[in-house]
Amino acid sequence: MGFWQKSMIAVACSKPLRTLGEAIGRKTGLAAQFVSANDGIGHVSRANALAAQGIRISSFYLGEYVEDITQVRETVDQLGFVMPSLDMSGLDVHVSIDPSQLGYMQGEAVLAKHVDEIANKIRDIAAQANSSQTIRLMIDMEDFDMVDDTLALHHRLQDAGIPVAQTLQARLHRTQQDMKDMIARGAMVRLVKGAMAPPASVAFTERAEIDANYLALAGMMLSGTAKQNGFFPVFGSHHRELVLKIAKLADQNGWARDQFEFEMLYGVNQPLQRELVAAGYRLRLYAPFGKDWWAYAWRRVGENPRNLSLLLKSGLNR
Repeated sequence: MGFWQKSMIAVACSKPLRTLGEAIGRKTGLAAQFVSANDGIGHVSRANALAAQGIRISSFYLGEYVEDITQVRETVDQLGFVMPSLDMSGLDVHVSIDPSQLGYMQGEAVLAKHVDEIANKIRDIAAQANSSQTIRLMIDMEDFDMVDDTLALHHRLQDAGIPVAQTLQARLHRTQQDMKDMIARGAMVRLVKGAMAPPASVAFTERAEIDANYLALAGMMLSGTAKQNGFFPVFGSHHRELVLKIAKLADQNGWARDQFEFEMLYGVNQPLQRELVAAGYRLRLYAPFGKDWWAYAWRRVGENPRNLSLLLKSGLNR
């Protein structure tokens, strides 16, 4: 699994392959498998269509490991357009951000400036939102050596009263302690397996080990202590067996179906998406928009080799 992930990350980062792939993607519609729209207007339209099906979204503007400060500014501006547009439609304003797309590469002060701009808009929207809306700034977790900085960012924002949430990765050894800390804070946490490929010294590398740790962490998230502290669990998975185990555990522990969420990637495993919505669970899709789709799509393939067939089928069927 580690070799596969590293190979797909190399594909994602290859400029020659990216140039060729994006040209093919424009002709075949390949990118549309995992991307909600090319721009903010299309994204909001798609969010409205999904809401009519009982599906919520988390908006993400495509781009990662951004070295060009003008691209950082573009991300802030694009989210600045989407957030009030979603709010005016009465939809959730649930935005996912990568620290590396908002100035992490340029330094702490640059990152703080851009994150705070988004966070303050989120806080203003939350102050006026209706009771049916979920307003949240979700921080994605990237490379293992960014964990401390990313968690420090979350804690600073939460302490300042921003409606913020944090992603944690089940493949990392340290996540059990990080989860304990987040439960004590009464935070909102999205648990994912993790799309990166950290070394075995800091992470589980076998799929069975990762799945077992994911389920153990889910047990912590659905504990009585977590509920008492006002913790809000979000389970990011497309693994049907794992999802059903978590749903059963939530029922056994007395969690109502609106007290936690399942989250899936836009365009992946629609049958399971429909099944969850029909059963009355809250479902949110991580819905990217924008044109910089190449690295994102291939990281999804690295995360799960089965996504390769989905990606290729998308190009053949359009």
